[in-house]
Amino acid sequence: MRYLLSNLPLPIGREASSLTGVLADALGLPESNFSRARLERRSLDARHKGSIRFLISVSFDSSMEVPEGSVPLGLQLTLAPPALPFLVNPLSRKGKVVIVGSGPAGTFCALRCLDYGLQPIILERGPSMSDRVQGINALWKDAQLKPNANAQFGEGGAGTFSDGKLTTRIGHPATRYVIDTFVRFGAHPRISYLAKPHVGTDVIRKCSVLIRKDAEKRGAIYRWNAKLVDLEVTQGKVTGAILENGEIISCDALVLAPGHSARDTFEMLHHRGVAMKQKPFAMGVRIEHPQDLIDKAQYGPNRGHPSLPPADYKLVCNLGLNRATYSFCMCPGGEVTQCTSEEGACVVNGMSNEARDSGFANSGLVAKVNTSDFGSEHLLGGMYFQRFWEHKAFQSAQETYGAPAMSVKDFMSGKPSGKLPSSSFQPFTIPADITQCLPPFVEDQIRQSLPTFDKKIHGYTSSQAILIALESRTSSPIQLLRDAQGQSLSHPQLYPCGEGAGFAGGITSAAVDGIRVAEWIAQSFGAEPFLPFEKQVNPKELVNEY
Repeated sequence: MRYLLSNLPLPIGREASSLTGVLADALGLPESNFSRARLERRSLDARHKGSIRFLISVSFDSSMEVPEGSVPLGLQLTLAPPALPFLVNPLSRKGKVVIVGSGPAGTFCALRCLDYGLQPIILERGPSMSDRVQGINALWKDAQLKPNANAQFGEGGAGTFSDGKLTTRIGHPATRYVIDTFVRFGAHPRISYLAKPHVGTDVIRKCSVLIRKDAEKRGAIYRWNAKLVDLEVTQGKVTGAILENGEIISCDALVLAPGHSARDTFEMLHHRGVAMKQKPFAMGVRIEHPQDLIDKAQYGPNRGHPSLPPADYKLVCNLGLNRATYSFCMCPGGEVTQCTSEEGACVVNGMSNEARDSGFANSGLVAKVNTSDFGSEHLLGGMYFQRFWEHKAFQSAQETYGAPAMSVKDFMSGKPSGKLPSSSFQPFTIPADITQCLPPFVEDQIRQSLPTFDKKIHGYTSSQAILIALESRTSSPIQLLRDAQGQSLSHPQLYPCGEGAGFAGGITSAAVDGIRVAEWIAQSFGAEPFLPFEKQVNPKELVNEY
């Protein structure tokens, strides 16, 4: 019989111990009673700085029934759930599928289509990885922007040049499909059990290329620098993708997974009358500290213990009805980067490599932006709101692709000194009064929250802390509306998908949404519903997934 023992405390330093030995100690039974022990989950419990520990879940086989009386208080013993099968039978009817976007949503939609024997065409407006890296280096090292080869566009999508975190709260069975795929193509196996799995920008970049090459071997076709500019519509149904060069690629299903920064695509969809609605998001700055300061605040006397990773944090300060400031996409051991995709704009984000060894810790520090804040009832009002403030940030950076920055101390005092703490930002920071590039209500919320956050993390507002503007691409400013079969409410055979369409909030949830869309497409071609993946995703679980 196979069991699952959950909530088992493990002192730091013992994580390399034999799992059967840990089980024997916990249950007071001979180690010989346990076999095929597997670590299913490991989280870090740092609530008590003097007694930091891991909490683990272990599955194991036992030829003898484990007596209930042997399970200590606080632990939970259940029968281990069976492993989910992901295999499906190829379809007899093989319709033509075109997928717009090669980010997590588009990629995993393509992989699941391949499982059904479909051979999708993936259209990516940017270049393949090698050319994309050249474009990103031009921006980060030389402050020269290439609008279709940057941290938003190109092979792998925006998630490839963010933090590579796979943390999610959606609890969908397809999450295992996503994690297993990344491990199979080069991610460290530990992401399969870590409560906060992290691949790293350097590794996820390589994974993306290997996944694509395998997909090509299975029949997928990738088209680089292939920008969607219009939809072919026949008798009310979407029947093709029209590219910038005038080429029309016909299809039976068009998956739209362009990412949250494809603003010209959003404008085309609005012009076409594709059903959509405004969606709230968040906006603010990146805050950065020395990693050692965060480690000391979070780990106390255990700071520097070899079993402990660089410390992270998650902060929220509620400020009344529909107002809050919170940390977003916190990157321990990471760096802050320029992530604009439009000329004359400044957009920052955080990322980290697998080793998380930059010596800095950064996080988005963002405030809620409600649809009522857009100042417009236009369906793209949120997008234009983002763009306005991104242009303000560019002006504050002296019209360069550096970023305006200000010490936290100066921000709180309201007196810019022109002096900046050390920062990891690429390509360069420029001393500025960042209040000039923040909506006043966002500035006010951040200002109110900082003293609260300093009480939670000592030194959060110290002289070593820096604010870098503008963090504006936290999520899509629109949601494309779709029916119970995943198709656009206004344009049948168009399948809105992923974060850009407003149905995801990070790499994993975007990938899962891509899988769900592939399942809907397969069903439209005659497949039976794949019941393990039929779970619906609660939209509330996508908010601040990071």
